[in-house]
Amino acid sequence: MVLAGDQALRPLPQERRQISRAKKKALPVQHLKLCGLVLLGFVLGLTVILCQARIAYVGYRLTELQMEMTQVRAENQAIDGALQRLVAPERIEAVAVQKLGMIKPAAGAELKLPAPIPAVKTENAAGAECEGVTGRKEVSWLKTFLDVLSFKHSNAANGWG
Repeated sequence: MVLAGDQALRPLPQERRQISRAKKKALPVQHLKLCGLVLLGFVLGLTVILCQARIAYVGYRLTELQMEMTQVRAENQAIDGALQRLVAPERIEAVAVQKLGMIKPAAGAELKLPAPIPAVKTENAAGAECEGVTGRKEVSWLKTFLDVLSFKHSNAANGWG
């Protein structure tokens, strides 16, 4: 048996339930909050994925650059070895003798170049300072070197060297 009090609390299936206005307004707000949370989760997930992709790309580029740096170091060592062979004193001597026609100096022969005389400041009659040498000619290194070369060349032509 069903009591009359129980029937009054349960609505009949054909009767419509009445929802209060507060509950009607609360349902769209809850849906909006839920959609916002889903959207926020999607954006955060997308951000994490993009960061991981960027980290993977940077790691890949780092590996490429390290391989390129290894190749450049090997090439640099090869160039350095070739340079050391080219500037070796034995090779320079061989090129000087064979291609430039120079001759080796005699054993115990010394080449002495006179040292240039420093310029002395003097005053002329007008009181202005000028550079000059007193009583000696100024000797330039280039002239001395050319004189030595011409002497060697003339001696080699005469059969002395």
